[in-house]
Formats: sequence, C-alpha cells, structure tokens
Amino acid sequence: MPGNPGSTDVVVVGGGVVGCAAAYYLAGEGLSVTIVERDSVASHASGFAYGGLTPVMGIYIDDPLVALSAYADELHAELAESLPELTGVDTEYRAKPSLMLATRADEVPAIRELYEWLTEHHGGNIGWLEQRELRETEARLSPDIPAGMFTDISHEVEPYKFTLALAQAAESRGAEFRNAQVTGLKLNGGGGVEKVVLGDDEIAAHDVVLAMGPWSGEVGAWTGIDVPIGPLKGQLLRLAAPGDPLAISLSWSGNYATTKPDGLLWAGTTEEEAGFDENPSAEGRDQIMASLVKVLPYLADARLAQHTACLRPVAPDGLPIIGQVPNVPGAWLASGTGRKGILLGPGMGRVVADMIIGKTPEVDVSRLGLERFSEATD
Repeated sequence: MPGNPGSTDVVVVGGGVVGCAAAYYLAGEGLSVTIVERDSVASHASGFAYGGLTPVMGIYIDDPLVALSAYADELHAELAESLPELTGVDTEYRAKPSLMLATRADEVPAIRELYEWLTEHHGGNIGWLEQRELRETEARLSPDIPAGMFTDISHEVEPYKFTLALAQAAESRGAEFRNAQVTGLKLNGGGGVEKVVLGDDEIAAHDVVLAMGPWSGEVGAWTGIDVPIGPLKGQLLRLAAPGDPLAISLSWSGNYATTKPDGLLWAGTTEEEAGFDENPSAEGRDQIMASLVKVLPYLADARLAQHTACLRPVAPDGLPIIGQVPNVPGAWLASGTGRKGILLGPGMGRVVADMIIGKTPEVDVSRLGLERFSEATD
C-alpha cells in the first residue's frame, strides 16, 4: 500500500519479454521478485512483435550476439515444453522452414556468402535455390526473384502468448506484479541500490533489473550514467490472404512474411526514427504492402485484418546492453534487443539472473556491457 514500502530481493522494471524472463529465472532461484509494469504485460513491443526465432548468423554480426542468440534459441526449446505445463498457455512454438530471398541480382552474392558459411557451421538442411527451384518451393513467388537460400533453423512463437506465459510462470514461482510507474532509484551511501521509487511509494530491494525497452534512457536520470538506448519504430500487418497458407516463412531485404496458426499472414516491417510514436500509419502500411506484393503478387487481393506498430529498443552499435550499471551496485541493465527481442529475451533474462545470484553465465556477454560506450570515447 502507498506509504508502506515493503521489500523484495529483486525489482524487475518492465513487463516485456526480457523482464518477464528475468523474473521467471530469478524466482526459480528462490529469490523474492516484484515486477513493476506501468501498463500491462507485453503491452508494447513484446506483444506486437513478429515472433520469429532465427538465430543470428555470425558472418555479419560480432561473436557476442551470435553466442547469446544460440543460447537463447536453446532456452526457447526448453521453454516450449515447460511453459505450457506450468501455465496452460499455448505459446504456439513450432519449427518453420524459411527462404531468404534475393530480390535483386546485386543481393545474390551476400546471401550466397551466408549460405556457404551456414553449410560449414550448421548441421541442418541448408539449400541454395535458383529461380526455377524457388517457384517449385512456392509457386506464388514473383518470377523476378533470382535466387534464395532455404534453411530449417528457424522457429516461431506467438509473441504475446509467449510473454504472457513467462509472466504467469514467474507468478507460479512466487513473483508478484505491481501496476505502477517507476520514477527513480534511491541509492545508499556506497552508491548501490537501496530502494525503487514508484511516485509516492517505494520498494526496498537489493537488486533491480532495468528491462525498460526503448525507455531505458530514463535510467540515466536515476543513476547519472548515460544509457544510449532509444526507440526504433516498426509496423506489422496481419492479412486475410487468398489461397492456401504459406508453408514456409519468407524474408527479404529486412522484410518478412509467414502464415501463423491464427490463419492470418503476418508481414512487415518498417524501421522508422519516429521518437516514441507507437501509432501505425498509412505510410507504413503502404510501404509494407508495396514490398510484399513485389515478392508475392497474389497478395494484392489480401484484406487487412490488423495493423500494429511497436518501438524496438536499440543501442548505437545495434547490440544489446547486459550487465551492471557501472558504479551502481545492484542495478542491472538488460535492453537494446532491437529486432531480436523475442528471440533474445530468455537468454538475456537468464544471463542477468545468473549475474545477480553470483553465477557465471553460460554465455560470455562481457563485451555487451554498458561500459563499452564510455571506453569508446576515452
């Protein structure tokens, strides 16, 4: 109650996928956990994401994200079994083969290079498909697409249901939720976390997990340490499409399309510097549809069933930020997932939970700390 601070071992700020995963794993270690969310679970990016689970491929991305991605992918496979048992929520986890398409001839070399890297580093079914073979795989593809790569390494979940299941599973382990807005931190004489401030209320805590997505920059005002994370807007369409559902997921030039278990074809996306505007726009809709129809011309007759937008948290270098806020013991940052939030969420939650209990994480994230930005300017 207001005026009665209470206490907990850990406060998790943010009810998105990263915060709920951290709460789930921390509660599983026997810690008392309070999740503070100003709106509702998965009410922002985690509830409006695509839900594709394709591990990051190391030919383009630095090793820390590749390792974290592979680790998170393993945790997803475990959670696909445990979460429905704990909560009764079907997260719609399933394997989904995919095609990465080169829509222009000048895109072929980069995808071909990735194909060669995967055939060397991945034991799954990887194939290179030329124009005719692409049309044999999905006859409705545009005949203008020159080539593409088939892989069987991808899975998907329904992002809202997955995050909700993590939240309910955390509750089943004893975590508590509070609907409130965190407005600051109170630090002790040593500069460490003492209390989390919720307007006129406070919660005493030894540790706080700051999983605030694109709003993570607010941590700077609370700690005096700059957190360079901001919003990247993305929009998504759900379409009632004619004909049979897509049996395979498609991706091209940063875009995607797949048929989900709800029977709708989900397609996106945009990357917009639009501040904290979370509203879908006609411009975003038209941009997605124009790209989509170039790849799948038959979708010109699709009916729009739902149009959503969300804000992804991004750091300047495009990599997540995980670890203790420098010089603020007990304050732990877990954000900056970009377009990979649903994939990376369990891995980031598990890693920060391990850090809090004093266990060495199973994946090395030493190069993903906030201090890398201050080092870059020294």
